[in-house]
Amino acid sequence: MVLRVSRNFRLIWTGQVVSVVGDGMQRIALLWWARQTGGNGRLTAVALATMLPAIIGSPFGGWLADRFDRRQLMLAADAARLLIVSVLAVMIIDHHSAAWLVCAMVGLAAIATAVFDPTYAATVPSLLEPEHRPAANGLNMANSAVGGLAGPLVGGLLIASFGVGTVLVVNAATFAWSAAFIARARVPRPAGAARQARDEHTTRSAIASVLRDRPLRRLVGLASALNMAVAPLPLLVVALAVDRFHTGSRGYGVLEVTVSAGVLVGALAVGRLSAAFAPARTVFVPMLALGICLALAGLLPFAGSAAVFAIGGIGIAVANTALLTTFQNSVAAEVQGRVFGVVSALGEGLRPAGLALAAPLLAIAGVRGSFVVVALCIVAATLVWGRPANAKVVRRIDAQVSQEGAMSAG
Repeated sequence: MVLRVSRNFRLIWTGQVVSVVGDGMQRIALLWWARQTGGNGRLTAVALATMLPAIIGSPFGGWLADRFDRRQLMLAADAARLLIVSVLAVMIIDHHSAAWLVCAMVGLAAIATAVFDPTYAATVPSLLEPEHRPAANGLNMANSAVGGLAGPLVGGLLIASFGVGTVLVVNAATFAWSAAFIARARVPRPAGAARQARDEHTTRSAIASVLRDRPLRRLVGLASALNMAVAPLPLLVVALAVDRFHTGSRGYGVLEVTVSAGVLVGALAVGRLSAAFAPARTVFVPMLALGICLALAGLLPFAGSAAVFAIGGIGIAVANTALLTTFQNSVAAEVQGRVFGVVSALGEGLRPAGLALAAPLLAIAGVRGSFVVVALCIVAATLVWGRPANAKVVRRIDAQVSQEGAMSAG
């Protein structure tokens, strides 16, 4: 198991197990606070304060990840979030802070996250040989699924019992937990931190090196298109539960949990099967399966929709793990932070556009038709960007991984 292979990865991952649950708790707590104190307008403001700084800050965070000590950078990001969220908790408990100030603090925390995430993504390949990276990425995906399952549940219970401020205090403590484990790990300094590498590898040249590689450019297009295509799904799932099945919040909760449960199963399966996992070959089929599942979700009865949501969640986990591992194995180590930062910004930047299409899509196509339209968009994006133009990069990356694995074994 990959956790036994690398002590340093095990330490950092252990810190993230708790931290992502805190993130899920904070997300539901802030949205609940916004809805209760200011209605839909404040709810939108908090959501944008979380989303926009992350989109804008990710390329800068990736640049930092390639230029400075990644361990120190993750520690600084956790320390910043610990301080910001602690102040935010005091502000909300005090009940006298202006909404704009709360949104500003939420935005600062999002910027710190935009530094941490690409830094962590670029750190994983420096800690593990290529054959262990799919399992590591699967475990990180499993962390996200656990956060999606446990975070809202624990957060909701704490809000009901102690209030929103207490949830934020607990989340601040999870950043201290994460930092404590990162502090014990050793992370190789990126090659881009050397003075010579700084001169040879600018941010523009790093991104240009990916854009010049046609197969990799198509993978970036695939990731961005899929992010936009799935963006309306949260609203569509609500409409499915309320308008078609008439199950209310309970039915909505069940459907949401089945997706997260599927992601968790898929992520763990990737870890278990990592020895036979060829990341560059494992994007096409799961994304087609996801498209088929979403088309069926709008047509089947409730139990059938829940089942296909779980299967679709498995496909999301496998495809996301494959995409991330492919980038890790094919992008030069000294520019990975910048590449991950830009790819993240492109993908997340298209989400607001996709989300804005949800309401008119429901009005025009209805619930069933909306799921079919989203499914067709996912299938089309997969066929255009996922295959067959990537056959060359598939052969090159898989051969590269096999060669690196053989060299490390020797």
